[in-house]
Amino acid sequence: MKKITLLILVYFFSSQCIFSQDDTNDSYSYDPLEKVDVSLGGGVFMPLGDLSQYFGTAPFFDFSVDYNLRRKRAIGLSLQFVIPNQKDDFLYRRTIDTIQVKSTMMFNILVNFKKSLATSDKGQFDIKLGVGGSMITTDARNPFYSGQEGETKYETVGAILFAPGLEYKHSFNDDAQFIVGVSMHYAPYKVEGAVRENIGGLALVPKIAYIF
Repeated sequence: MKKITLLILVYFFSSQCIFSQDDTNDSYSYDPLEKVDVSLGGGVFMPLGDLSQYFGTAPFFDFSVDYNLRRKRAIGLSLQFVIPNQKDDFLYRRTIDTIQVKSTMMFNILVNFKKSLATSDKGQFDIKLGVGGSMITTDARNPFYSGQEGETKYETVGAILFAPGLEYKHSFNDDAQFIVGVSMHYAPYKVEGAVRENIGGLALVPKIAYIF
């Protein structure tokens, strides 16, 4: 999971530098801050399929930074938090045993690629693709935890995350902009190898966010 997160961050900041260099070659210049949208929002995490057997609908929080590019495109970074509503335990396989565990928190980190499909004076309709990682923390203590730096006290489950979606950004005025969107999250948690059961990984995530 740490490797996934590091790769995402490196790719994101490299892309920022590349696009910034491209913009300086234009015949006109921009204020970089005017091209950045920072949003804070929330919604609901609605598990589907096999995942709905273990998790119920739960609150969802999102913090995103989007950098608007030329040709109606944008690239961004999102940090997401879900407070799990777990309906049933799942089996977690360790080197010494297999135990029943509950989730305590879900964290997602995504790099988002956006393309505007339609624009008007007050709104903008975008399609997006998010790629990143998802991590579920559990209540199972790590039997090898010794307090050393870099060690985790509790067991975690991680997987790559894909999140295609649609968003509509509406501007009431210059100081009031909101985003209404919906994404489909897919994270095959069983790929990690630690989850003995196939708990699924598909969820629908509607949200609303305020742009600062």
